[in-house]
Amino acid sequence: IVALALIGTAFIFRVCNEPNTALKDCSADHIGLPQGWAIATVIGLMIYVSGYQVGFGPISWLMISEIFPLRVRGPALSMAAIVNFGFNILMTLTQQILQDAFTPAGVFFGYLALSILSLIFVFTMVPETKGKTLEEIERMMSGKRQEARGGPIEASSFSA
Repeated sequence: IVALALIGTAFIFRVCNEPNTALKDCSADHIGLPQGWAIATVIGLMIYVSGYQVGFGPISWLMISEIFPLRVRGPALSMAAIVNFGFNILMTLTQQILQDAFTPAGVFFGYLALSILSLIFVFTMVPETKGKTLEEIERMMSGKRQEARGGPIEASSFSA
């Protein structure tokens, strides 16, 4: 979140390198950032990528491997991968359109807002699976959990 805020803020300070030309009239080839903000942007990108690689990046793949029942896990993981990479391509293809519509700063502040919403979603909706077996997670996700507040799960009360 900090990295996206830093990058969004840096793009607010874009300047036109053509003398006596306003930013809105400047060609894209001559728009840049002051050196300090350019360095801050690179640092922000490094922080973002590093944080993603130890945070949301691997966790999403781990979670999808846990939440699907064993009987559909293979096809479901394939569909999840297709959707994931499909949206990666969509984001790549629409990046310039988004920047033209919302400015680069607006796009990164939009990503910041989506990140905050993602964190809220994770903290309020995603269940903890630490220390649970895949079978317990499957029961929990399918709504077949027959557990009294912290009591044991009876295996005989579930159908296979």
